[in-house]
Amino acid sequence: MVGDRVLAGEFGWGFCWVWLRNAHVWRRSWKTSLVGVIGEPLFYFVGLGYGLSTVIPEIEGRFYLDFVVPGLMLSSVMYSTTIEATYSVFTKMAHQKIYASMVLAPLTFEEIVTGEMLWAVTKGMMSGATVLLLALFFGIATPWPGILALILLFFAGVIFASLGMIVTSLARGYESFNYYFTLVLSPMFFFSGVFYPVDGMGPWVEALVNFFPLAHLVPLARALMYGQWCESLWVEVFWLGGFALVFYLFALRQMTRRFMP
Repeated sequence: MVGDRVLAGEFGWGFCWVWLRNAHVWRRSWKTSLVGVIGEPLFYFVGLGYGLSTVIPEIEGRFYLDFVVPGLMLSSVMYSTTIEATYSVFTKMAHQKIYASMVLAPLTFEEIVTGEMLWAVTKGMMSGATVLLLALFFGIATPWPGILALILLFFAGVIFASLGMIVTSLARGYESFNYYFTLVLSPMFFFSGVFYPVDGMGPWVEALVNFFPLAHLVPLARALMYGQWCESLWVEVFWLGGFALVFYLFALRQMTRRFMP
């Protein structure tokens, strides 16, 4: 089984070379890429954060900009990572046939998928770190423990990269991704407490929200950025760690089955 080989440590550091290959390719068009990686979260910060704060003064005792920025930070990770793990990976696998060439090298397919996943996480962290730096600059987040949100960005990246790869393993074409973006990511974006508290929206909505990883990440981000970390939040940390591991292993299994049935 794929998961057994990974947990047993039977694959090496080949994923680092896959990551470096992506970084080398990215360097050729880094200026163009940064427009989306940094520009989009910047517009989120200014347009949704600062813009809505002019008409919504406070929420839960905080300025609306302070309330919404942690969620926008994680949302930018979610979308950047997912785009890389879906459209980009599918293009390399189905059209450019890059992975077919890579397996001729001393690389296992698990290492290839892990390297691609870490690159998707890197792209997502670039977007999230942009919002975090703006939050630190404008005093929205406290320097400590706010800087620890970088660790949270990594966990978020792994989770959404894994989910994106699972969707990619099932996709038959680019149109297949419309289902995931419209029926999963969009509801998660709007109903995970990013823009408003979900408490009081009814038991059915609250039960549904509990299945959204973003809904569990946002409270952790707010606690870190506000300097209000408490022991009870460690439960969420362990939950998310388990979630990331399970979906990472499942993504490896599904991608391997898709590439080498």
